[in-house]
Amino acid sequence: MERLRGLLQRGMRWPAYLWAGWLVLLLLVVLGWSTGVGTVSGADKVVRADLVVLQGSDPDAQAYAQAQPVDLPHIMQEPRRDFSGRARYTMDWPAAALNAPGSSKPLGILLSRAGPRFRVLVNGVEVGNEGWYRGGGYFDAGIQSHLVLVPAALLSDRAGVNVVQVDVQGQRLRISGLGPVWIGDADALSERVRWLTWWQVHLTWMVMASAGLMGLLTLVIWIQTGERLFGLLAGGLLFLAIRLTLSAPVFLPGPFAAWDFVHKLSFAWYCGFLYLFMSALFHFHLSIVRKVVEAMMVVAPLWLLVLAWSGNYQLYRAWNGVILLVCLMSLSMVIHRARWGWDVNQRLMVVVGLATMVTGLRDFLVVQMGWPGDADLRWMTPGSFVLMFAMGAVLVRRTGALMGESVRLNAELSTRVEERSQELRVVFDRLRQVEARRVLDEERQRLMRDMHDGLGSHLVQTLNMVHHSGDGVSSIAVANMLTHALDELRLTLSSLEPMDGDLATALGVLRARVAPALEAAGIELVWAVADVPKVPALEAGSVMHLFRCLQEVFANVVKHAQASRVTVRTWEEGGRVRLSVADDGVGMGFPDSAPPGCVPSQGRGMGNLQARAQAIGADLQVTSSNQGTVVSLVFGKNTKA
Repeated sequence: MERLRGLLQRGMRWPAYLWAGWLVLLLLVVLGWSTGVGTVSGADKVVRADLVVLQGSDPDAQAYAQAQPVDLPHIMQEPRRDFSGRARYTMDWPAAALNAPGSSKPLGILLSRAGPRFRVLVNGVEVGNEGWYRGGGYFDAGIQSHLVLVPAALLSDRAGVNVVQVDVQGQRLRISGLGPVWIGDADALSERVRWLTWWQVHLTWMVMASAGLMGLLTLVIWIQTGERLFGLLAGGLLFLAIRLTLSAPVFLPGPFAAWDFVHKLSFAWYCGFLYLFMSALFHFHLSIVRKVVEAMMVVAPLWLLVLAWSGNYQLYRAWNGVILLVCLMSLSMVIHRARWGWDVNQRLMVVVGLATMVTGLRDFLVVQMGWPGDADLRWMTPGSFVLMFAMGAVLVRRTGALMGESVRLNAELSTRVEERSQELRVVFDRLRQVEARRVLDEERQRLMRDMHDGLGSHLVQTLNMVHHSGDGVSSIAVANMLTHALDELRLTLSSLEPMDGDLATALGVLRARVAPALEAAGIELVWAVADVPKVPALEAGSVMHLFRCLQEVFANVVKHAQASRVTVRTWEEGGRVRLSVADDGVGMGFPDSAPPGCVPSQGRGMGNLQARAQAIGADLQVTSSNQGTVVSLVFGKNTKA
């Protein structure tokens, strides 16, 4: 047990191509043993018959020549030599195959290959047929073996009296004739028929279904990935499926010649795609081999058309020889160029490819050239089956390797992306800090300017008044000056509060500062501020500009307008928010020809007013007459930059 375990462990360390080599060798041995021509117990094998080639469609019509003895298996060679005639094979019923007196065991006739269409007569009575009376279409009874049961009542007890006739209807450019005939115990023959049916029919359908499914799956992968290797394999497998479908016992309507053309062409293209797949798998740019294979695939339909036109079957034999030579040349070039630099997948494909080539060579020599062997059992079908799964295994290994490489690359890419993201986060944090410092510096500078212009100015004026007045300084005047300074400080602090674009709130803050001054000057304040949409420009940094702008306007009203009433009004018009301050004073002395909205370039602080309006993104409009002045600020989509 320990020795066996040690052998298994050493065997598991063998490379895949060595395992494949041993398995392929075992397969070839099994094929050779299972397809050897043996005997059927209880039945006699008939290997000679008298042949009569018939003329016309009537099987009893005049023969081309007298009956001549032929060996079985036999291929029809009527005068045209295109297998399209009819022939009758006549043979005696073996005396050993007759039932003993009193025995009632069933008797039968096993036709290993007959056709494409045939019928069997015993002592002139028809006992079975396949496709004999069927109309046109694609059908070949010679694809599989047939067991014909013979009623005991038709047979005579005397030896040498019973006659078996097999009429064969040939088909143009399809090998026609009769294989070895077994006559005897029907039960024993049925065992042979079951074995041949499994090999000729069931195995063919199994390989066809596997090739079709794998071909469709590979085709979908090729469509999704666009990788040439999958496309070549899909083409080879699908043409193999077509070839095997037409090699199975099926009946297809339509001209036989058309289906036979597809049958022969699919084999050539299957081999072509297989050679191209091998070349792509090995990553070899074998221009000579590739060009030869591509030329073979192009010439194939033309060659087969010439074959159909001439009716010379030797052209097809020559074409199969060309395919075999191309296969040998391709594998030889691959082995020569690769030497021992192969990877596991390449060695595996070479081992299985050589084995498949052996199966194809065996079928060519036995079936096409008539070499010794059981032509009823084709090696190419199981050979193609093994090759197909070897290619599938290679693709699975290749796909697994690619997926592993993809996972590795994705992991590496994720690591690099994470590293770059971390670097970007650090840079962004630094940029945010720099931006925050910049904004803070700008806000500090703005506050310093506002305090310098407002609070600082009032304090300086107060200090100058105290210095120049000496002991006669008025405490009331100083108190007024300090009150104005305090108001400026409060206004500055109020401008720092978040207004969120609320114009009414900002104006309400300013109202509390200017209302007492207007009242002291005897000017009535009319407040007509309505709710309006938010003004995005009114941020913490720009509210002070609005306050200064309106302070300038109110200062002009108090100093110059000689007004008794001032009205503050807000409204929305045309998608824009409007703010106006109107007084009923003496006006600004504009000429009558001045257009509405005219703003003087200088004088009375109007230049400062224009600058602050632009700072908050508003349009400044001023209209004046001898009945008063209206100063408007217009916010919205048409504001000037």
